[in-house]
Amino acid sequence: MGVTVTEKASVYLRRMIQFNGGNSRSGIRLIVKPGGCSGYSYDMELADTTLPSDHVFPGPGFSVHIPNECLPLVDGCEIDFEDNMMSTSLVFKNPNATSSCGCGTSFNVEGGPAPAEGGCSKKGPENTAG
Repeated sequence: MGVTVTEKASVYLRRMIQFNGGNSRSGIRLIVKPGGCSGYSYDMELADTTLPSDHVFPGPGFSVHIPNECLPLVDGCEIDFEDNMMSTSLVFKNPNATSSCGCGTSFNVEGGPAPAEGGCSKKGPENTAG
């Protein structure tokens, strides 16, 4: 299934990739960590290389990298972008989330796998420092 990115979110994310020193081959890595108001929080970073633990999904103009241990928590998620008078932010529409907080970057899953201490990390389960 994977993760999809709307056109509005892709414009924002391509700008963030460039702002963070990425190039036309760079993508984003979507990471899930324990924390936030609801139990898990979304995090993103520049993905210049594909790690052995990454699942890579095509996005509009870039790729989305998701570590193996994070995929069950975000599989089927749509990343959108909202820009209004109150906020400008990415919005995660996650079918796995049983609850989420008002900030939109924190969620929880019922019966889902507990991440390793330190959460899902780009460094894999053997080194979970984020």
